[in-house]
Amino acid sequence: MKRMAGAGAAAMLAAASLAGCGSAGESASSDASPGRTKITVFAAASLKTTFEKFEKHFEAKNPDIDVVFTFAGSQDLVTQMDSGAPADVFASASKKWMDTAESKDLVSSSPRIFARNSLEIAVAKGNPKQITGLDDLVSRPELVVVRCSREVPCGALTEKVLSDAGDPKIEFDTEQNSVTDTLGLVKAGEADVAFVYETDVASAPEKVDGVEIPEAASLANEYPIAVTAEAERAKRNEAAQEFVDYVLSDDGQKALAEAGFQKGE
Repeated sequence: MKRMAGAGAAAMLAAASLAGCGSAGESASSDASPGRTKITVFAAASLKTTFEKFEKHFEAKNPDIDVVFTFAGSQDLVTQMDSGAPADVFASASKKWMDTAESKDLVSSSPRIFARNSLEIAVAKGNPKQITGLDDLVSRPELVVVRCSREVPCGALTEKVLSDAGDPKIEFDTEQNSVTDTLGLVKAGEADVAFVYETDVASAPEKVDGVEIPEAASLANEYPIAVTAEAERAKRNEAAQEFVDYVLSDDGQKALAEAGFQKGE
């Protein structure tokens, strides 16, 4: 029976999950400075690195707006908004969860597709296990292989890619509720292989390398963004729209492309 490397794996995962939903998942500032409008952006976990880079540039262009981020799985963000958590912008890693937010009247503007993201295999830096593709994951059951939960956009995309590849009989050791937690297991040496987005591999060049999946080339998750109904009610919709417009702007699209995202609309 395969075991997750390291006896502390479960504890690490629990801590990571709590961090992703708590203060560590948000930007440092919690209150807007006098005269500034604070907006809260709920964004998919796979956007964390790129959106945090946005903050300085966006606020320089919009000095009257203070941006605070919350990052988590798209499905968790919808659940939080539906439970009353205040959010002014929602950026999802899949159209499915934006559609769910629309069906619950949680967004007020028409969603725009601002990026796309494909799947890749993440392995330890230098690929010490010499993994070349899906066949290795089938023929070498000793490998510790992890993936996102099927409810998470990354996990749903994994299902599509594996289906296109003929449903190879891969034994997965665990499923995580966010793509950052999934990648984190390889970064920490707790897993040999993780199915994550290309952008997640690109975000940790010092820790991981990527192995392409040919079947993933024609499949990509769409990332929609919209102003929320809460922003409309609280009269923060204009400030929220400024952030949406920035993501869709040339500057925003350039930063997304540099992070490995494919073009949206």
